Amino acid sequence: MKKILSILFVSLMIFGIFTISVSAEDNSYKFNGSVIGTLDSDGKIILNKDSIWAINDLLSGNKKRTIVLPKTTIHLGSMIWMGSNKTIIAKGATIIQDSLIPIAANASSKLNYNSMKNVTIEGGKWLIKGLTKSTHSTSNFRFAHAQNIKFKNVYIETNYFSHAVELIACKNVTFDKCKLIAKGKKNTKGIDEVLQIDVASSKTAPSEKSYGSKFVKGQVCKNITVKNCTVKGGRGICTNKTDSDGNKWISGHHTNIKILNNTIYGYTHEALCLHNAAGVTVKGNKIYSKGSNNNYNIGCYLLSAGKFKKLSKYKNVFANNTIKGGRNGLYISSDNGTKFGKITVKNNKLYAKAGKQAALAYNYCPKISISNNKLYKW
Repeated sequence: MKKILSILFVSLMIFGIFTISVSAEDNSYKFNGSVIGTLDSDGKIILNKDSIWAINDLLSGNKKRTIVLPKTTIHLGSMIWMGSNKTIIAKGATIIQDSLIPIAANASSKLNYNSMKNVTIEGGKWLIKGLTKSTHSTSNFRFAHAQNIKFKNVYIETNYFSHAVELIACKNVTFDKCKLIAKGKKNTKGIDEVLQIDVASSKTAPSEKSYGSKFVKGQVCKNITVKNCTVKGGRGICTNKTDSDGNKWISGHHTNIKILNNTIYGYTHEALCLHNAAGVTVKGNKIYSKGSNNNYNIGCYLLSAGKFKKLSKYKNVFANNTIKGGRNGLYISSDNGTKFGKITVKNNKLYAKAGKQAALAYNYCPKISISNNKLYKW
């Protein structure tokens, strides 16, 4: 007689109550009585090609699961509501969301970065059908009030009106060897970055307000690392600020932002825009802003808005980069007179179309160390 281990769940999705079972004889993995894959020796669920319908339920809830997607094209009929403790291995797979909605998001249920934890997405080509041919605005991935998230070796394609990944009040997030690419018609009026590191407010994250006002109290991101990636968009990467609610949250700063060994393009605005960021490390990157608007065509822009009392306690480093912009290559500025802490600018090649003298510009930097940089007119 076969020995069957059965586990009973309550699904948040449309299936209602369902059972998962594993056969001890052949490691077949059953869902609602149907074999949907196998379980390998490491506990990974190897999903069958004809069992894509089970993805949403397998990724919901907080039970620890690692799912290996089949190396084929997968069409999603609805958004994946991600739960905690999930790993998706999608090497060789193309995942297409068939509606103009996010591929995956999480619900804001807890504060202090506890709405979702421990999620890894590795490999795969992640697309939204028709998005690059439209001016529709959405995000491929949208995570909020969450922590411990990893994107590795993923390709995410979006348009110039959207975000490939939107992080709202998240911490401990890593992007490694990823490609986040915008395609289609360029948005010369709006400002939309491919990777958005956002503050939670009623203006910047209105959908979070639907979960309750406590989720839009100016919460910020921290410990975000982007390394070895290629990012191309209107803006490439942006840490966001907000003047919503009468500037109530303008002093909130994202902290410990690391941008390492990437290639970043901003085709209409800044390539790397570090609004309200403190404790940034920008090393070994190729950063190019190709926008024509003089106020926004800066290669790398570090800005402090609002009075962040701890600003002077954070160190910021810009080293070994090639940065090209129109108005400026690298521009460091405080809008409110608050002084930065120690800033190191060394071994960079900095370019500005406005001229060599504009390749590096800064203010309110009493502890700035500048060495071995080369400045050029571009």
